[in-house]
Order: sequence, then structure tokens, then C-alpha cells
Amino acid sequence: MTYYAVTLEFDKISEKKMQEMIEEVARVTGCDQMVQQKVPPHVTVCCLEGDNDEALLAEMEKIATSMSKQTLRFANIGVFNPLVIYLGPIVNEFLLDTNRIVNERLLQYAEVGNKGNYLPNRWVPHVGIALKLTPDALDEAFDIVREKFTPFEAVVERILLVKAEPYEEMQAWELRD
Repeated sequence: MTYYAVTLEFDKISEKKMQEMIEEVARVTGCDQMVQQKVPPHVTVCCLEGDNDEALLAEMEKIATSMSKQTLRFANIGVFNPLVIYLGPIVNEFLLDTNRIVNERLLQYAEVGNKGNYLPNRWVPHVGIALKLTPDALDEAFDIVREKFTPFEAVVERILLVKAEPYEEMQAWELRD
């Protein structure tokens, strides 16, 4: 059984800003899973389990060709207590539609993954800054992110199908202007 995710990635300037936070938190806390696995900053819109790479790639091709670049505004720092610290975008139609469409279309070829946490009406869009934090590391991570974070806009430029554990990019699609 393969674990898949569909993710959104950003313009280079925004990606660099988020990556710097990820690296600083990893350096200070030692919670460096994202750095070690070379996971870029992203918003996951769908998690699946299955074994039908070809069907998922073909359906993602259809989805991706219908999508355009969009701007997200990151306005908050969030915590999935105590394990994860993240940056949260303001939820908009683009995010909600992408989450709904990708889940509806890909779940024809795979099963729901990650305990259904990425299904519509259960999903919290976020860019993970650090995972698997201890309570003390969470305090340190929050201090770092709080100091570095001011609200910003990021352009979603790509949608990807990845294998999730360990992270492996299967294919990325550039979104239309």
C-alpha cells in the first residue's frame, strides 16, 4: 500500500521565506524531519492510500490542466498541539474547491488516507514548519516563528502528486497564469 498526497507549492520568494523558518526551527529544536526528507513548503489538499499510480497520475493531469495560479494570504501561526507548528492561509474558494475536487476525483482510484483529516469539511489548510515536536521544542519553535512571521502573500504555482512516506515527488504540474 502506498501513501500519496496532493500538494500545492509556491513562488520562489514565498518558498524561500517559509524554508528559512523550517530550517531555523530544525536547527534549534533538532526536529528536522522536513529538512532531512527534503520536503519543500507546501499545503497538502488530499491524502490517499492505494497502489494505482497510473490512474492517479492520469486523473491529476486532467485536474492540473484546469487550474490557474492563485494567491494565498498567510495570516496566522497555528499549532496541532503538541506535535506540529504551521503557517495558516486564509481559507478561500480556491483552497476549498481544490480540496473538494481533488478528493472527489482521486478517491475513485484510492482509499482515504491520514484518518480522513484531509477530506472536505475536516481539513485545516496549513504549511507545516516542524513536525513531531516535543512540548519544549514546540515552545522554542513558536518563539522562532513568532519573531520571523508577518502576514504575507504567496502564489500557488504548482500542484504535485507525491508519495508521502518517505517523501518522493511523482509529478509536478505548473499552473496556468
